[in-house]
Amino acid sequence: MRSRLAWLIALVPVFPPLYLAAFAALRYWRALGPLARGVVLFYLGTQLAAALLAPGPLVSLPLALLRGLFVVALLLAGVRLADPRWLHYLLAGLAVVYLLAFWASYDAYGSQFLLRRLIHPYYTIVSVGLAGALGVLLALDWRGPLAARLFLAALALAALVLSGSRGALAVLVVGLVLWFAVRFRRAAWAAAAAGAGAAGVYVVATLGQHVPALARLLSFSLSGRDRVWEGALEAIRTHPWGGVGPYQLGPWLDYLYQYGCNLWTGAERLGLGCPAWLEPFYGAWLIAHNLLLHSLGETGAVGTLGFLALLALVGYAALRSREPLLAAIFFGYLVMSLVDNPMAVPSLHLAEVFWVAGGMALARAGLAVALEQGVAVDEHQPGPDPL
Repeated sequence: MRSRLAWLIALVPVFPPLYLAAFAALRYWRALGPLARGVVLFYLGTQLAAALLAPGPLVSLPLALLRGLFVVALLLAGVRLADPRWLHYLLAGLAVVYLLAFWASYDAYGSQFLLRRLIHPYYTIVSVGLAGALGVLLALDWRGPLAARLFLAALALAALVLSGSRGALAVLVVGLVLWFAVRFRRAAWAAAAAGAGAAGVYVVATLGQHVPALARLLSFSLSGRDRVWEGALEAIRTHPWGGVGPYQLGPWLDYLYQYGCNLWTGAERLGLGCPAWLEPFYGAWLIAHNLLLHSLGETGAVGTLGFLALLALVGYAALRSREPLLAAIFFGYLVMSLVDNPMAVPSLHLAEVFWVAGGMALARAGLAVALEQGVAVDEHQPGPDPL
């Protein structure tokens, strides 16, 4: 059983639909403690209420239910796993993601691929960057062979840097600071991590004069986000209480919507178009590039209230768990959400990892119960064998 689960976790970055296996964890609903159960029910209730207030409730209601249950299923999967060391198995799949990105970029751009932002056959550019940031944090937390850790960290860092994703860079810097602060519980270690991050930024700035992807990492350009935010604000003004409905914000984001059905840059560069049957839905995964604006646009004030309550619960659990990796993932993703929406599911932004880690935090913080014993989960219980 442990072996099959380890393989499943390792493969999900390569084949993201495997995240749907989390729906099987819904049967562990009773594992949530009273506080967590109340917040989760409040979240689900507000999502459904917002869908009823949306312009098309018959479409919005089933979509809100499916998305809400998926988030809860991912949390419950994390509660069931409990030990964050299970996340280390993601490194195997992430390594494949990095290598595919290098291959796809070379196939599209030839010998000039190092001068362009990395692309991937099915991940977005930002997703590749986030995968790189997550890989560095996982390699830091893993207690495997030093040579393997250094190799995977270097590969992940290369993917992050060449993706040119500033949001992913923020995940890494904030994640490193939180990891050291929680791991050693001393401000000096957090300050040292911040200093190392600053030194890394200096190196990137120096090299960025010659590599465009690196130069972009330190650019303060909004890259059209202001135009996207304007569209989201218009949707919020028009439908303030229930929003426009889950996955229906795309047409309001004119700046992105106008480009038609291009699923991601990598697909376009590799000559992969959008199937004709998918055209009515090509705005479904367009995002407002800000977590709060996106939530308000899709679910209005009603749904956003429940979402923020759930987010607060997970953040509280991440801090109370005293697990460096879980705190690093939560706050890294939270900072990235200022300019992106890395928590939206289903996604190729590894949002599912965020919610599974959140479930682990609930277990480690004592906000869940072990079904077999009916007592708080022991945060010192044995975890999986090392990789």
